[in-house]
Amino acid sequence: MQPTVKRAIAPVTITVKLVASRVNENGTFSGFVVESVKGPNGTCKAVCPPQGGGSVYIKVESLEGITILSDGAASTGQKKPKLF
Repeated sequence: MQPTVKRAIAPVTITVKLVASRVNENGTFSGFVVESVKGPNGTCKAVCPPQGGGSVYIKVESLEGITILSDGAASTGQKKPKLF
């Protein structure tokens, strides 16, 4: 597997509209569903995995509209396969 290349970018604004379906007794929201995403281009996507503990993962398929500041370097180790 190829190592992942990390690139430095200029800051981008991403707006994610979430809907929560649960709240616990200390006020922590959960059960998120992504309703809409506005990002640097039309390929911006966001997901909230049900077992993610409130995490939001954001991804773009294209770098169009994103300013690359430096090319960066490949990570030093082998990319490990995902276990699950």
